[in-house]
Parts: sequence; C-alpha cells; structure tokens
Amino acid sequence: MKHIDSESSPIAKLTAKQRDCLDLAVLGKSPREIARILDISRSAVDQRLLGARRLLGASTREEAVLIYAKASGRGDLGLGDSADDDPDITTRPKDRRSELSSPSDFEEVPIAYDAEGSQIRKDFGGDWGRAQRIAIIVILAVGILAIVLIGLSVSQSLSRLFAG
Repeated sequence: MKHIDSESSPIAKLTAKQRDCLDLAVLGKSPREIARILDISRSAVDQRLLGARRLLGASTREEAVLIYAKASGRGDLGLGDSADDDPDITTRPKDRRSELSSPSDFEEVPIAYDAEGSQIRKDFGGDWGRAQRIAIIVILAVGILAIVLIGLSVSQSLSRLFAG
C-alpha cells in the first residue's frame, strides 16, 4: 500500500477502523461480508463506511471506495478504471470480485450446506447488539403493560356503565 504523505489529505484523516472496512470494500466485499470478517455488526460497518465517505467527500459508497483505492495505491485493481479504457463498459462485472481478494489476506468463513447441496442460512435478520436486544425487550414489556392497563380501564368503565 502506498504511504500517504500529506497530513491534510482526507485519506490521512480516516481512522484505522474506517481503513479496515475500506480495504475490504476495495476487494469487493459486501457490508455483510465485511462485518463477518471483522467480527463486528453490519451497522458498525455502515457507520464506518458512511464516516469515511463523508471524510473523502464522496457522494456514494462506491465513489468513496474508488477514491480510497486510488489514493492508497490500489487503483490498478480495476475499480472503475476499465470503464475509462472501454466506453462500452459502464460497471465492473460482479464475477471479477473474486480476482481482487487474496486468500492469504483474510480468514475463510465456513458455509454450511444441507443434503441437497443448498446453502444453509444462519442469518436471522441482522446483527443485533446486546443493548438493542434489551431495548426491544423493554419496549415490548412497556407495550404489553400499556395494553393490559387500557383493557382494565375499559372493563372498569363498562362495568360502571352496566351497573349504574
């Protein structure tokens, strides 16, 4: 990776965590894959990439990845450069993502398969942190309590109406 000399460069202002996420994004990894590789939540990846995008002055995540790739010496990996060479090519084909990653750079994530060879999904809807799970439980408990109290109030009002 090319050393960034200028301290005023937006690349130099990126945090190490933002750079980790951008390094993986340059390799064509999705936010979900980045989260699994770094063992962090998907929302943490999104926040890091958003912060990096803002620091780099990019309007999209893809633009931030391209800026970072060029500034860090990875511009030769084909992230948008091929579109400049061939006017008929507007996007990088998805199958080229595998060419960008080096097997020795990252730990492999095991994937389970069933008897028919279909991938078994273990993703149950997102990466929820402990605080988020506790907040949801508290909100549900308060909601149930409110429903019970409203029910008691309505039943008390109805019993007064019919008794009186």
